[in-house]
Amino acid sequence: MNQHLAALQFLGDCLSLEQTGRFADVQKQVRSNSLSWKAVVYLANNHLLTPALWVSLERSGLSDELPLDLVSYLSELHGLSTERNVQLRQQLLQAVQQLNQAGITPVLLKGAAHLVSSIYADPGVRIMSDIDLLVDKDQVDAAYSSLLKLGYKPDESCLDHYGSDHHHCPPLFRPGDYGTVEIHRYLMDGYADILSAGEVLADARSISCEGLSMKVLSPTHRILHNLIHSQLVDAHYVTGIIPLRSLNEVAVESRHAPAPSDWDFISRRMADSGQAEVLQAYLYMAHSLLRMPWPPCQRATLGARLYSVRCKRQLAWGWFNIWGIRWSRFSAINVRRLYGCGNGVIALNWARARHAQHMLIRYIARILVVNNF
Repeated sequence: MNQHLAALQFLGDCLSLEQTGRFADVQKQVRSNSLSWKAVVYLANNHLLTPALWVSLERSGLSDELPLDLVSYLSELHGLSTERNVQLRQQLLQAVQQLNQAGITPVLLKGAAHLVSSIYADPGVRIMSDIDLLVDKDQVDAAYSSLLKLGYKPDESCLDHYGSDHHHCPPLFRPGDYGTVEIHRYLMDGYADILSAGEVLADARSISCEGLSMKVLSPTHRILHNLIHSQLVDAHYVTGIIPLRSLNEVAVESRHAPAPSDWDFISRRMADSGQAEVLQAYLYMAHSLLRMPWPPCQRATLGARLYSVRCKRQLAWGWFNIWGIRWSRFSAINVRRLYGCGNGVIALNWARARHAQHMLIRYIARILVVNNF
């Protein structure tokens, strides 16, 4: 088997050990001489899953069978992630306290919610980079000003990139801290037709931590937000990148959510926006790689299977990945986004032709510039 595909299978088996209990399979892979640890670590690092890999191997007792240099590397990286997250948690609680004093109860987005939850039993599992907080649009200015009083400052060089129409205010940093804080006006740029800030705020669940008031997304909105951000905003779907980190989060959250997610709602929102195939491919990968149970009324479609084959081929072969990324520029999702051409075959292909023309013109222009014409 291709070493990159073997690494993918091994990483998926490790991350799903809690769900499947496939200890013997993982142990067999650890003891085999065919597994490339370099490929495993490379894949885990690329998807920010190295601490999660270490925790899974350590808890299953398999860390004792790893090469010593690998143990040292994985454990050290996990320790650094734990230290960072402990500091980010204190930073988050201080920010929430300041916002509470201003009469604001923020909604914790993405990783910020995990800093105060028990979904991940180990504090270092999820690598964090910043703290995302959503507030009501009428409270954005007050929230931003409140954090300035704590000594936070925006990067003056990038203020022009964060106008009032951007989904969040300029990132705020403070010397000595481990991450920036972002005050969100909206969930993300675009895709409000699938999930809007208004409905997220209306359905957010109130929680308390160390006497402070904050909110988190409902289980259904959390999964949908994760899916949209990974597959559409970050464009993993059109570029053929397997979103391992996102898939792992959804699988873990589905197992430990306090209430079952409304998959009918998720399916309907994706279908109504013309993104049904994105959801189908996502669920197929979550099931085949991480053994996440199929949600009710969902099934493996031929399109989802073929898409998974494409993603694996791109992972296995560098040249195929280059062509996959180039092809993604002409995908229906990307072309519709650029030209607003709808779903009709004729309109879609006409827009593709226009896009090819524009790309050719830009390519020729670059050549002329390089050759000083």
